[in-house]
Amino acid sequence: MTFKFVPGALVALAFGFTSCDKNDTESAPALRAKLDASTLTANSKYTESFKDAGGQSTVDLTTANQRLDMFSELNAYMALVAAAAPATPATLDAAKLRGYYNNTGSYFTGTGLNGSGLSLRATTAASFPATNAETVRVYLDQQLTKLATTSQSVNNVATPGSAGRLGRYLVDEQGIEVNQVIQKALIGALLLDQIDNVLLTDNALKADNRQVVAGKAYSELEHNWDLAYGYLTSNAIMTTDINLTPRERFLAGYLNEKNGLASPGVYLAFLKGRAAIVNNDAAGVKTQADVIRTELEKTIALSAVSYLSSWKSASTLDVKAHALGEGLGFIYSLRFSTKYGADAAFSDNLLAGLTSGTNGTWSLTNAQADVAITAIKSKFSIQ
Repeated sequence: MTFKFVPGALVALAFGFTSCDKNDTESAPALRAKLDASTLTANSKYTESFKDAGGQSTVDLTTANQRLDMFSELNAYMALVAAAAPATPATLDAAKLRGYYNNTGSYFTGTGLNGSGLSLRATTAASFPATNAETVRVYLDQQLTKLATTSQSVNNVATPGSAGRLGRYLVDEQGIEVNQVIQKALIGALLLDQIDNVLLTDNALKADNRQVVAGKAYSELEHNWDLAYGYLTSNAIMTTDINLTPRERFLAGYLNEKNGLASPGVYLAFLKGRAAIVNNDAAGVKTQADVIRTELEKTIALSAVSYLSSWKSASTLDVKAHALGEGLGFIYSLRFSTKYGADAAFSDNLLAGLTSGTNGTWSLTNAQADVAITAIKSKFSIQ
């Protein structure tokens, strides 16, 4: 369950009285005993560092982690078209792809996922106005259908205008690896958007922190913060080194790979911000949220630049296609980087510049890629 903040002023108006602003957490009654944030380190377990007076953990990552698990199962199914020898690449069923995305058809194997009442689609682009969110969801619906259609050519060699495989990678008639576009677009539309634009915005940080939610051990604000962590990882301590295995999934994995120097700071920001919530330190909470949002958005931008650069430097068509598919997906995700002022128009303009050649990405030039790289670096202040 994701709790939503209802502005205190509206509540007061509805009941015809005024009250102190609950945003003024410095003067609000403390829910917890003070926590010494200096005791929290890179080795502190997030899930065990925050407890109530009875010693019960106040951290519940369940719903965010369930969506991570759903994403992993969808991704594993999509990856069947890019199997390396001696595995045999598979064709994909459109209904099953949509079933994973919508949580219909009981395709998930993870415990509790089919009956969770959650779906990836319903959470996609959740921060956007309804019409704009539906535009993103329909785009992903179309990409899933396109992937299924393209997979029918999985045993052919791809050529300009004809779908097929390049090495181990399946591409459509434009030379685009559709499963990579879907995966990277969902990293932005689901994971970054939830953390960045739903749970850790200035408005979201005004959620109630004066009482526990009925039947739960956490306050509304505590739970929102925990869910943001849960969209990054299901681990008690987030892995912050790309060289360690098992690696983190999706957004946290790319944080480690493409923005590795910032990764330990992001984990500490989650710990310090949660401690600030315990200590009713609104300014401290906002400071840590800003660190997290800034570095996660930069991770998306650095990933896009990295894969476009890899496309330029690659010497074989299969490696080029794989890099470009990842790059196009991350560029789609840039629209969720609100702290840096990126939006759908910025993202779509870059995508159009990369794919509007006479023969799609088959005719893409280094000059076209450089235009996109320069624009991203400028928007995100990347040197």
